[in-house]
Amino acid sequence: MRRALLPVLVIAAAACAATRSDPGVVAAAPDAESQPSAGGAGLTPVRPSELLPTSGEIAPDGPWQFSIRSPTFRAELGHSPRSAVGIAFVYRGPTATDEPLTSGELRRQIGLKLRARDTCNVVYVMWHIEPSSRIAVSVKSNPGQQRHSQCSDRGYAFLQPSSSAPVGVIKAGERHVLEAVVRDRQLRVSTDGAASWVGELPLEAFTFDGPVGLRSDNGEFSVELRAGAPAHD
Repeated sequence: MRRALLPVLVIAAAACAATRSDPGVVAAAPDAESQPSAGGAGLTPVRPSELLPTSGEIAPDGPWQFSIRSPTFRAELGHSPRSAVGIAFVYRGPTATDEPLTSGELRRQIGLKLRARDTCNVVYVMWHIEPSSRIAVSVKSNPGQQRHSQCSDRGYAFLQPSSSAPVGVIKAGERHVLEAVVRDRQLRVSTDGAASWVGELPLEAFTFDGPVGLRSDNGEFSVELRAGAPAHD
């Protein structure tokens, strides 16, 4: 009897191993109709075709995933504000060419855009990869300006959290998750499921509003974007 059961057990073990996800790959999402909300913020995957890139390009890798290879990438999701957004991503390494920030700093990072009225008025939640690893939250506010040629890198205010926790160093091939939720004036940022930055947004952040989005600099990434429901149509 035991000999008869052995092949069955071997087959079952092989089937279980086949269902395990490669930790270096963003897990594929099922069809939209069966896709559950992700996390307590009620985030659901977004199709790459729904993103509107304003700088750089995306390469769709499937129904829900895409790759970023541009040294400067900016994109927004539709036109309606949303209170929550997140990304699951795998860092693939530096881009083939580097593009320093307007300040001249060479930084590798990926992050989220909130309340993005335009490039001059936006809230950023960024996960710095190099030269240091940390979460940086900033408000860029330039009333009356809309284009980069007008505001350049002016109008930034980097915020201090009321509570925070250090984040680990991101290595190529690792999968990570970054999420941000705004409730009233409070911003809560989580990394890999743990609270990493909690604090209040200043009043300047509420003098403008707009969609959520994604930003990266000088890194190649495999990404799945997740977002909450639009505040209005």
